[in-house]
This record gives sequence, C-alpha cells and structure tokens, in this order.
Amino acid sequence: MPRPRAVPGTLVANLASAASEFPVTPLVKDSRSTLTYAQFAERVEGAVDELAAAGARPGDRVMLCSVNRVESAILIWACARAGFIYAGLPTNLDPPSWEALIQNAEPAIVLADDERRVRPPHSVPLTDVLSGGTREWDSDRPQPDPDDIYALVYTSGTTGTPKGVTISHRATMTVAATYHDLLNLGVSEVTPIHLPFSYVSGHISQLNPIMLAGGTAVILPEFRPRTLIETIRRERATLLDLVPSMLAQLLREDGFTNRRLPSLRSIIYGGSSTPPGLLGALRERLPQVRLFDVYGMSETAGMISVRETTTTTPAGGTLIPSLHARVGDDEELLVRGGVVTDGYWANPAATSDRLQAGWLRTGDRASLLEDGTVAVLGRVAALINRGGVKIAPATVEDALRTHPAVTDAVAYGEPDQVGGEAVAATVVLGSPATTDELRIWVRGRLPVFARPRRIDVVTEIPRNPTGKADLRELRKLTRPDE
Repeated sequence: MPRPRAVPGTLVANLASAASEFPVTPLVKDSRSTLTYAQFAERVEGAVDELAAAGARPGDRVMLCSVNRVESAILIWACARAGFIYAGLPTNLDPPSWEALIQNAEPAIVLADDERRVRPPHSVPLTDVLSGGTREWDSDRPQPDPDDIYALVYTSGTTGTPKGVTISHRATMTVAATYHDLLNLGVSEVTPIHLPFSYVSGHISQLNPIMLAGGTAVILPEFRPRTLIETIRRERATLLDLVPSMLAQLLREDGFTNRRLPSLRSIIYGGSSTPPGLLGALRERLPQVRLFDVYGMSETAGMISVRETTTTTPAGGTLIPSLHARVGDDEELLVRGGVVTDGYWANPAATSDRLQAGWLRTGDRASLLEDGTVAVLGRVAALINRGGVKIAPATVEDALRTHPAVTDAVAYGEPDQVGGEAVAATVVLGSPATTDELRIWVRGRLPVFARPRRIDVVTEIPRNPTGKADLRELRKLTRPDE
C-alpha cells in the first residue's frame, strides 16, 4: 500500500526521507551494480565531493552524455543536493549538435560514459569523476528551495534547435505526487527505466515517483524489446513508461503477454498519437494491465493531463492538480501552474515568446471539454496551409491508418507553387498495398484539399527518443536528392 506521508518539497528531501524509511530496500540496479536507498544516498554525498573536487560550484551546470546507468541517477541527485544544475546531452545527437548545447549551457564539467566512441569536446569519462566515493548523509548540509532550478532538459528539437528547459524541484515533486496517487504506487513497485535520463521521462516520470513510493528501478541502457520483456519477467516489474512506437514493437514479440508477464499492472504512455488498433491489441495481450495516456511536454516536466484509456480518443485527459488551462488564439492550449517552467536557459527571446504573464503557450491545438478535460488536436505549427485552408496532419494520418494495410503514418506539408503548401504523407505497410490504392481509399474519408498529393512508403518512420516523427530524417529517406 502507498505510504501515508507528506510529499517532500524537493528531490533531496525525497531521497533523505526514503533512505531513512527504506535503508536496505534496493532503489536502483543495472548490469553493473545494485544500490539500496541508504547506499544510493551515500553515493550521492560522495559524488557531491567528487564533483566539487573536479571544479563544480553551486549554480554551475554539469553536463552528461551517457546511456542510462546507475551513475547517471547518482549525478542528477548529486547536482540537486549541491546546488549544481544537471543538463543531459541526448546521446542520439551528433557532435555539432552537442557543441551547440554545450555553448548554451556553458558547463563547468562535461562528462561522457566510457563506452561512447564519439565524445563531446572537452569531456571526461563519467567514472573518472564519479569513482564510487561514499560519505555518510550530512543532515546539516543546506537544503535547496522547492523553486530552485536543479536541471536543464533540452527539447527534442522537432521544431528547431533544442532549447534548455529549466526544471525546478517543485515541478518534479508535483509530477511524483501525481503519479504516486494516480497509479497507487507502493513499496512493491518495480519499473524498468529505458527512456533516457536526458529527457523528462527517466528521472522525473519514473525514478523520483518510485523513490517516493519506496519501490525499485531497474536501469536499462536503451530500449530493446526482447531485453525489456525479459527484464519485466525476471524482475517482476509492475510499471512501464513507453511511447506508442515502442508499444508497437513490443506487440511484435510473442513474450509480451499476460501469461509471460503476470506482474505487470500499469503502462503509462505518451509523446505521440496512438495508432488505431494498438490499444485493442494491448487489451487482448495484457488484459490485466491499466493503460494511462499522459499528455505533457518538457516545459511542464512531462505532464499536463492524464486519462485512463479504454479506446483511442484524442490525446489529453484530466488536468493534473495545481494546473490551469485555457484556449487562446488558433485554438492553442495555454497552461500555468506548479509544473510550468520558468523559461529557457540563456534564451530570453524564446522565453518571452512562450511564457506570457505566467501562461505557457504549449504550441498544441486543443479544446476544453464540458467535463473540464482537455482534448489535444495537434500542433499549431504543424498545420498544413493549403491555399488558406488549415489542415491538421492528424486528420490525414487517421484516414490513412484506417486502411488495413497501413500500420503507421505521418502527414506534413511540402512547398507548392499554387497553394503554398500541399499535403504529403509517408506510411508503413504491414501487408501489400499500392499508393494508388491508398489514394482511392482516402477519397471517401477526406475532402479534396486534404488528400495527400504524394504518398511515400518506408519500412519504419524515424522517430526521436520521445516518440515524435523526425521529419528531417524522414525527408532524407523519401527525398534523398533534395
């Protein structure tokens, strides 16, 4: 059963409380090591000393480019403990992109995992700094304030250069408390963490809520369907956090069933739209599992609304506690409250553009329903402008996905000399079909102006770690000569 105690105000207080209450319970484990709550706290204290010896001072940024590992989690909590600011460098970027983020953050230290062949400039191996030192938890050390910034999370960059979102203790603890209550988290909770610590999912949506509950996190370096299934079975995992494209890959595996995974009881997912049929397949395979559709963004610590799902409906749901919403121009959703960022690091122009009088412009089109929930309709910037008529890509994608051969689809605008933009689409096929057949199929489902002028077929739609379609990579596949 969930423990009946007040929610701590910071990550540091959350760890101190949990280490006192569950000292010998395993908190984190990976292929190299397992640490109990007490051992993790001692490693965090030791890491504070090691980072200080390497030159970090309160307020400095400490950047990390690494696959998930126990040391990644230690680093995040050590930064929160000492007043440093953790910033994750996504491992899927190239060196020039890393350099741009390094120039933005101006870190005191850049760390990289030992296995990376390509490292950011001027970095040192993670284990050269975090060498495993420990120290008894110092209860006299000054505590952070809930509104202090402890992390920068860089956006996925689907609409431009990634921006460093500032994350406060208050935002992260609000998310932890929401998940704790929503999922009825308790000490028996076990969750594999394969989503990157450099984004909001790894430590904000999973590790910190698990710590609040007294559960255990199994840290995986990356998403591999068979490895994840085996980890769920071996560790008797109870909770998964995924994006829809990962769910689709898991459903291709014979082992992703109730019989093989009887411990699994909850799946939270989000980051992109869910193809029709996927939820039905999940219900058939895992009838005992509760499914929760989470809508959020880096600027809200990954959470705006959530709903338990039984059918495929527009993304969204009930607003989380302390969050307020309204709909502005172009049907854009605006939110304000405890999870909303204070702004972007060293980017006042972007901050003033997206944050106005405390209201965050989400960039998503939405409607507020009569029951107080929010229904998300798609990105404002993604609207295709065909001769002044605005077309939501999701409308085209949904029409294509109703074809029995289509397993995935993405729609977008491409330049057109007559209409400004024309509709284009790319699909993945699960069975044979021609693009002419697909055009005929959508005639009865879409108005003339919304029908794709061009349909490409690929074996897989490239997506970033948060599940969003990577249109730049997609264009390389479908238009290599442009």
